[in-house]
Amino acid sequence: MRFTRIFTDETGETHVGSHEVEDRNVALGPPPNPPGQMSDCGPMTSLAVFSVPAGTSAPAHNAPQAYIAIVLAGEAEVVTSDGEWRRFLPGEILFCDDLTGKGHVTRAISDLKLAFVHRAQAVSEGVLSACDARILADAATGLRFT
Repeated sequence: MRFTRIFTDETGETHVGSHEVEDRNVALGPPPNPPGQMSDCGPMTSLAVFSVPAGTSAPAHNAPQAYIAIVLAGEAEVVTSDGEWRRFLPGEILFCDDLTGKGHVTRAISDLKLAFVHRAQAVSEGVLSACDARILADAATGLRFT
């Protein structure tokens, strides 16, 4: 399965690309259940759900760690430093891999609820804790970027 991905190139520009995850056939539960396709995105360490009102705009920033953003409700827009932009609707997934460089801008087109799934491959305990603390603190104080 192909997912949208943001990443940084060797010059520090952030771009939109794709991330391919191999599908495999698995049964949907124990036999005799029907088979389906599964895409295993690798080990994850935690999940945070984050909500912001329509009109919220987070200025250019990098992903604090490798994570997957899943839109649960609303519509989001991501603009990379090269000027490309994408809109994401409920159920859509974005791999955030721009850990360095010029970063990306995130906007809530409508009231937005996201799930941030932290990927284990690029997470150290300290970075994850700091990221989770910042997300929770921002949500608790009602921080709104404009």
